[in-house]
Amino acid sequence: MESDLAEELKTLRKGRGVLADRIDQRVGSAVRVLCGITEGVSPAEIREKIVVTLRELIEALPPDLRDPMLAAFALDEAVQYPLYQERIAFAAERLGREQRTVRRRIDEGIARLVELAERRRDSVLEAATGPGWHTTDLRTLVNLELPSPEAFEFRQVVAERDGLTALELALTVTATPGSEPGHEQPEADIDVFAGGTLVTTGREATDRVGFQLALPRTLAKGEVHEFVLRFRAPEGKPMSPHYVCVPKGRCDVYRLQVRFGPGRPAGVWRLDGVFQRDLDDPMATGEPISLDEAGEANTEFRRLHAGLAYGIRWQGPQASPGDAHAE
Repeated sequence: MESDLAEELKTLRKGRGVLADRIDQRVGSAVRVLCGITEGVSPAEIREKIVVTLRELIEALPPDLRDPMLAAFALDEAVQYPLYQERIAFAAERLGREQRTVRRRIDEGIARLVELAERRRDSVLEAATGPGWHTTDLRTLVNLELPSPEAFEFRQVVAERDGLTALELALTVTATPGSEPGHEQPEADIDVFAGGTLVTTGREATDRVGFQLALPRTLAKGEVHEFVLRFRAPEGKPMSPHYVCVPKGRCDVYRLQVRFGPGRPAGVWRLDGVFQRDLDDPMATGEPISLDEAGEANTEFRRLHAGLAYGIRWQGPQASPGDAHAE
């Protein structure tokens, strides 16, 4: 069944499109929600909100759909004819395509607009109910040569709402194979090197510690903030052979560098969006990674999915390297 928004957009493209008279009477509830049109708004304001929203969404469409969509809604100043059919004919001639091809692209474009609108709605809801921030860039440097492995985390975040004063974070130190189920794992040391103050820590599970980073200043929506953390593994405690990031929310880029040094493992594999339960499964490896002359592994991930693991795992002869995962 066609969505209400698709039906309303097909109605809106008729006649003069966004330039139609009495536009306030032609706009349905789905378009009003999409464009943020509230009660009591004048027809001129309604038209402006529709034009701005449609242009923004159409700009995100593939190039072959943009011109037909601009023509369909009379958003292109060169194609502001009073009839939808006239705009179709003009667009077909300009693009060197048959009119039925243009019509098909417009229908496809509307379907894509509905998808984009749904993502936009989900993003708004997530921003309202979620943590209020997301990660644009995360870089982690891990040194396994040290007696107690350490990791430095350089993170850049963007506020999704006004008044952001703190970030809720977490670190997981998983148990080694053969450990007693449910046994509380020792906590890693957490230090803030720049960008805030460590306020609270507390266990969220037997292997996960939650902590709060108080920001040095209150952030407004859209502001960027950077901070640096250091994690030190519990001294003398063997750890599982992997280091991964399991984001709770949006993470655009994750770059990981792990230094093994002379104690090179027998194999190193890249884990790109795997289930957490696969981390300790000997049958689950991943894409092999070669170490450089310094004994370091480097990898990068983009557009990470929440709840999946991204990083590397390795296998002997090194028996007690560092594992953790940031969230």
